[in-house]
Amino acid sequence: MAMIKCPKCDKEISDKAVKCVHCGQELIEKTNFFCSECGTEIKGNEDICSKCGCPIDRKKDSEPQKVEVTGVKIGNGIPKKKIIIIGVIIVLLVFGFVAIKNNSDKKKAEELSSQYKSNLSTITFKMLSGAAEAETCGNKIKKVWSNTIWEDDDPETDKYTKTNGIFNDDFNDSLTALFTDSDFKKITDSVEENQDEVNKLMREMKNPPEEWSDAYRDLKDYYDDYLTLTNLCTNPSGSLQTYSTNFNNADTDALNGYNKVKSYLDY
Repeated sequence: MAMIKCPKCDKEISDKAVKCVHCGQELIEKTNFFCSECGTEIKGNEDICSKCGCPIDRKKDSEPQKVEVTGVKIGNGIPKKKIIIIGVIIVLLVFGFVAIKNNSDKKKAEELSSQYKSNLSTITFKMLSGAAEAETCGNKIKKVWSNTIWEDDDPETDKYTKTNGIFNDDFNDSLTALFTDSDFKKITDSVEENQDEVNKLMREMKNPPEEWSDAYRDLKDYYDDYLTLTNLCTNPSGSLQTYSTNFNNADTDALNGYNKVKSYLDY
C-alpha cells in the first residue's frame, strides 16, 4: 500500500481510501446503477428497484438498460409506407374533385354562352322585322303627307289626301285618315306589338357573359336606333322635311346597328 496526498486538503492518505479521512473529499467516483428491468436509476444503497421491485445486481446494473427499437411506425401503429399511400390517394382525390368542378363550371359557362347567343339572335332579327314594318309605315306616311301638300294625284293615297274628291287643306286631316284606315292600323299595331316583345327580350339580355359584353354594348345602340325608327312610325311629328330627314337617318342607323350585331352571330 502507498501513501498519497488528498487533492483537497493535501494531507497524506492511503491510495486505497474511498474518501479522505481528514476532509471527507470523495476520492473514487461513484458509479451510477440502473434497474435491468425498467431502466430506473438506483439511488443510495437500495437492494431492490423502487419502481418495479427488481433485485439489484450492482455489477450487472451499472449501466442503463438498452432498449432495442425495431419496426419504427408513425402515428397510431400505422406503417410509414401506408401513410404515404393514403396521402397520395387523398391528393389524387382532391385533384380529381377540382378537375370535375372545373369541368362542370366550364360546361355551365359554355351553356350560358350558347343560350345568350341564341337570345341575341332572336332579338336581333325581331328588331329587324319591326324595323322593316316601320320602314313600310314611314314611307306611307311621307307619301300621304307630301301628296297632300303638293296636291299630287295618286291612286294609293287619294283616299287619304282627298275629301269628296278635293285635296285636304290640312295634311293632319290626311294623316288622321291614314291612321284610322283598318289596313294601315294593322301595320302600326304590329309595330307596337313588336316593340313590346323587343322590350321584354332586351331586359333578359342584361348581365351578359364576359365574352358577349361587346355584343351587348352594340345591341343597346341598335335597340336605341330601332326605337327611334318605330316611334316615328307610330307617332309622326314636325314638318314633312324634318320628319323625312329624321326617319331616313333612323332607318339607316337601324340597318347599320343590325349589321354590327349580326357580325357577332356569324362566328
